[in-house]
Amino acid sequence: MRKIMFVCVAVVAAVIIGCSASKNFTFSIDKVFVVNNYSSTSYTSSDTINATQESSDFNTYKSDLQSVSIQSATYTITSFTGPLTQTITSATVTVKALDGSSSKVLATLSNVNLSSVAAITQPLTLTDDGKQFFENQLTGSTSSVVITFTATANQAPVNFTVKFHFDILTNYSKSLI
Repeated sequence: MRKIMFVCVAVVAAVIIGCSASKNFTFSIDKVFVVNNYSSTSYTSSDTINATQESSDFNTYKSDLQSVSIQSATYTITSFTGPLTQTITSATVTVKALDGSSSKVLATLSNVNLSSVAAITQPLTLTDDGKQFFENQLTGSTSSVVITFTATANQAPVNFTVKFHFDILTNYSKSLI
């Protein structure tokens, strides 16, 4: 009888405390910008990242997400045609809300010799504010963020492709009761 009573108390305690399932999963986001025979030395382009389109797990567990964290970020000049001395003198990667209400600088680059880094993955150092904003936008109602790449080169024409890569860790928790 005591065993049955103990089991009943344990079950009631579990119900009161609640049962939940937690899971971590990772996914990657790649965003490519093509600067093709751009006749000016300045370039700007924007595109939307929607996490539900980047990861089926993200789409499945979106309503139960507890956290989203960018674990690493890189960029790669995947193709380059131009003089050996051509550099990106300055570049900025910004992220903004889908409705355009606010934005943050995610990363900056300067004095990147395109021929020297072509096809070599480079670390992308993220600003704390930009990283937090990016993560918050992915966990928001739209699961989306607009990413903008703005660059100035030392000479034209400019002809390269850059791929930004983000490794994302997410955690969800689902109440089972």
